[in-house]
Parts: sequence; C-alpha cells; structure tokens
Amino acid sequence: MIMYISIPICPESFRCAALPPFMYPFYNATDTSCGLIKVNCTPKPEEILIGGWPYVILERSDSGSSVLIYNKTFDQLLNNNTCEALMENFTSPSPLLYSFSTDPFITLFKCPNKLGYAQQVHTYFNQRNYNSYNGCEGYNFYYKYLVSNATVQKDLPSTCQVIQLPVKQRWQFYPQQPDEINISSLLSSAFTISFQMSASCEDCHRRFGQCDTNNGYFQCIHAVEGIYSVFSSSFFSLFGCAKTDS
Repeated sequence: MIMYISIPICPESFRCAALPPFMYPFYNATDTSCGLIKVNCTPKPEEILIGGWPYVILERSDSGSSVLIYNKTFDQLLNNNTCEALMENFTSPSPLLYSFSTDPFITLFKCPNKLGYAQQVHTYFNQRNYNSYNGCEGYNFYYKYLVSNATVQKDLPSTCQVIQLPVKQRWQFYPQQPDEINISSLLSSAFTISFQMSASCEDCHRRFGQCDTNNGYFQCIHAVEGIYSVFSSSFFSLFGCAKTDS
C-alpha cells in the first residue's frame, strides 16, 4: 500500500496580543503541525514550550528568534536553594531540528563525589581556581562565575558532566557584590534564549517543507512537491512518497 504524506497549509506568521509577530520555527498552539517551537497565546502572559516545560514570555524583539523568558518552577527551586536546580541542563531538546543558547549562562561541572577519585577531581578544579559546591548528595559542582564562553578542557575528568545554566549579571547585584560561594544566588530564572534551526531543517524550510524526526532520523515533508526526505548523519535519500508494508 502506498501512503502519500501531506501537511496542512500554515500561516506565514501569527501574533500574540502586543508581541511582535512570530514566524517559523515558532508555531501557534492552535496550529499543531506548523512549526517546531510551540507558543501559547491564550494565557496572559503568553507562554513558550521548551523541552516539555512552559516558560512565560517576558519580552521579544521585533525580529529574530530571541525571546526573554521566565521559568516559575526554576525560580522556586532557586529560592528554596534545592539541589534539583543544579541538576537542570539547558541544552537543546531536539538537536536534529534546532538548537538554542541562553544568554548569559554559567558552565558548571557536575562530578560524582565517590571515594577513590573525588580527591583527584577536586585537585583538578582547585588548581584552576574554580569555586566548588558540595551541598548535594552524591555530587560536587565546580564553576567560575560569569565565564559564559568557558571552554571544556580536553583533560576534564571523564566522570564529570558539563551543565549550562542561566546566570545573573553583575549589575543585577548592585550595589552589593555577588556571593560567588552561594551558587543558587548567582543563577537566574529569567533569561534570553535564542533559537537556531539545524542546517538540514533550514534547507527543508527554504524548500517550503516541514521538519520532523522519526526513530532518530531527520524528516523533511515538502508541502508543495510532496517530497518525503529522510536524513541521517551518514546518508541522504529522497522518496517521491513513503511506503508502508501491508
């Protein structure tokens, strides 16, 4: 049996109240098949969905894909000084389709504190003048305040995980100085996030297609020509239609 795949006609842009127009890869919650990043215009203030979590939209520029957002749950975790806040990792949920970056951010290194190699890890970061936080069961965290472009050293201990979290800027503490020992006080629940489509998705969209994934593969469904494309890191193939066994 041959199954022809089609997608609905999608609006070029949409608006949420007083916010500037949204365009692809954003899509209105009422048009579920028209983009990659869901925006819900119904609640006030409006929300954007990232990695399954809703974020309040505080501000958005007239152009581009950058949005100033706020996460209430993350704010509560920070106010309660819980370790769960440090376990979050603001990394892209779907790298085959798009990636995002936060600004500004801080790089943390989450390392198990098991006996046998904990002292070696601590010595590694201590020699590089990193701050440390050991208030979480099972892990120690190492960081430098406001080093947004910190690179991961090649000799980083293999047991450590790299985590990026939104961070406050120094002017936000004025006239006081930030308490660099209290990691939770440095983090921010409001931050700017910028989205970037993957090269494959960008190419697909230029050809008036829609990006999606299926079983770890990138898909491009072309609305105009009915082309169904499947990409992977190792091969590229095109089909005039998609077939299913019957």
